[in-house]
Amino acid sequence: MLVLPAMVAGVLYSCATTERTVQVPALKNAVVTVRYVRVLVGSSTRTEPLIVSTGQPARIWAGDGRTLLDTKQLAAVKVASYKGAVALGDVTWNLAAMTIEPAEGDHVSVGAKTYPGLIVLVSRGESVMAINYVQMEDYVAGVVSCEMPITFANPACETQAVAARTYALWNMGQSRLMPYDLKDSQASQVYEGLTKTTIVGTRAARRTAGVIMVYGSDWEFLPAFYASTCGGYTAPPREMSGAPDIGPLQGVPCGYCTASSRYKWTVTVPASEMESLLITAGYVTGRLTDIRVVAAAPGGWVDAVDIASTGGVKRLTGAAFRQVVGTSKLLSSNFVVSAKDDVFVIDGKGWGHGVGMCQWGADGMAREGFDYAQILTHYYPGIRLIKIY
Repeated sequence: MLVLPAMVAGVLYSCATTERTVQVPALKNAVVTVRYVRVLVGSSTRTEPLIVSTGQPARIWAGDGRTLLDTKQLAAVKVASYKGAVALGDVTWNLAAMTIEPAEGDHVSVGAKTYPGLIVLVSRGESVMAINYVQMEDYVAGVVSCEMPITFANPACETQAVAARTYALWNMGQSRLMPYDLKDSQASQVYEGLTKTTIVGTRAARRTAGVIMVYGSDWEFLPAFYASTCGGYTAPPREMSGAPDIGPLQGVPCGYCTASSRYKWTVTVPASEMESLLITAGYVTGRLTDIRVVAAAPGGWVDAVDIASTGGVKRLTGAAFRQVVGTSKLLSSNFVVSAKDDVFVIDGKGWGHGVGMCQWGADGMAREGFDYAQILTHYYPGIRLIKIY
C-alpha cells in the first residue's frame, strides 16, 4: 500500500514498492531510500483553480492510505481550497491532502503539463499546492531536457544529469520541514514533467543513474549550482544568495563557453532611466552623477558598485545592481560601467549567477573530448563522484 512519505535524516522515505535502499556516506552510513523527489508544479486558489486530468480512471487516496475514489477518471477537474480542505471538482473532502495515483501506463496532467508518478494535493490556507512525487531518474531526465539544449554534446548532458541529481538530494536536506523539495522553476531547477522530457534527457539520466557529487571529509551532498554562461571565469559563492562558502564553488577559469551568444554583451541605458531606477530602489538622493565598480572577484564578477549622487554615495553589490537595472538587461553581475554622453554603457560577460558549472562551458569541454567526470571535477574542484545505486 502506498502512503504519504515522511522525512528521515533529510532524505525522503516512502513505503512505496520498488524502493532503492542505499548507503549514503554523507549521512554517516545511514540507510536511506531514494524513491521520490517532491516537486511543486502548481498552486491553486478558490478564484484561480488548478485543472487536473487523467486519461484513464485513477485511484484517489488519503494520507493514511484510505481509498477515496478507486475508478475515477478526471476530465479537466478543478482543484481549489475550501476552508482549509481540498476541493476536487464539486466535492470538498474533509482532508488537507490527497493523492492522485494514475492507472498503469497513464499519467496525471496539471494544467497543460503531464507528469510521471503521483500528484499530491496539499491545502495550505486559501491555496492548494500540486506536488509531483516523481522517481529520481524521471525527474533528472526532465531537468536535463529543460535546462540544456538538445544540441549539446552527450557528455555535457551527462554533467547536467549528475548536477541535477546531486542538487535534488542536497535540497531534500534543506527542505525537510516543507511539503516539497524543489520548485519546478529557476528558483530550483526547471522541470516540466513528461511534456518536455526528451530522448536526450532520458539517455543522460540513464547513463549516469545514481551518480552524485560529494565533498569534504564527511562526504556531504554538493549544492551543485550551475548557470548558463560564465564568460570566462565562474563566480565565487558570494555572488549568489544562498550559496555556501565551500571549496568546490570558489570559481575556476573557463575558456570553453565562447560559443554562447551571451559570452559577451553590451547594454546601453539612458542616464535618465538609470537615475529613475536607482531613485526608486533607494540608492540615489538628488541627481545621479556616477556609477563605479569598486571591487570585483577574479574574472570580473562585481562585488561592489558605488552609486554617486548629489545626496552622497551608496554602495551595493553587483547582484543587487543587476536586480535594479533588470536581469533581462544585465544578464549577469560580471560587468563594467562607463558613462558616455547621456547614457551608461554596460559591457558584460556571461548569463546567470555564474556559480558552479558553466553549462555552455560543459558543452565546449565535451566537444574537446572531456567526459562528464572530467568536466564536473573541473567546475567543482575537490568533489568526489560516487554511485549510490
